[in-house]
Amino acid sequence: MQKALLIFIKNPALGKVKTRLAKTVGAQNALKIYQFLLDHTMEITFNLDSIDKFLFYNEFIPTKDEWPPNMYQKDIQKGDGLGEKMKQAFQKVFNENYKKVVLIMPDCPKMSDTLIDKAFKSLDDHDIVLGPTNDGGYYLIGMKELTPEIFENKAYSTDKVLDQTVEHIDKLKKTWFKLPVLVDIDMEEDLGKLQKMIKK
Repeated sequence: MQKALLIFIKNPALGKVKTRLAKTVGAQNALKIYQFLLDHTMEITFNLDSIDKFLFYNEFIPTKDEWPPNMYQKDIQKGDGLGEKMKQAFQKVFNENYKKVVLIMPDCPKMSDTLIDKAFKSLDDHDIVLGPTNDGGYYLIGMKELTPEIFENKAYSTDKVLDQTVEHIDKLKKTWFKLPVLVDIDMEEDLGKLQKMIKK
């Protein structure tokens, strides 16, 4: 296998996921929506047979969960802060001689297997690929060689992170490809059709 897909997830636990969303819909509803997003992520990645899949949990590797261990290699996110964690995950798989590496986060209900395929294909002609979110972040980042600088000194969890990342890529004179903007479920107004999952 030449391609690796990294999936960054949080261990689904009450009060620990989608905390901004939970402020208006409650922790139970926020957990339910996060679980839906995890299930959706597994559904769209399960049959990507030409790609090795790595699942990175934020706290611990469960002894048993719905992600089949024969389909997903499991690890824990390492480092302080999201940028460092992503950098270390990319470093790990590039050290295993993968040629194209894409990382996704399970926050967008419109994420699809087609988009993931497009991300990998874009790396034929570009150094880096980004999938922007509506709130100024990104749901996907991919590259064909480790470029650690683009994870450093970024204002993660703000609306500046995408612009700062693009600015750094341009400064390094790397080429990049932009995927469609998707809605990142962070606030109640982002829910759209998922609003029906809310139990008042």
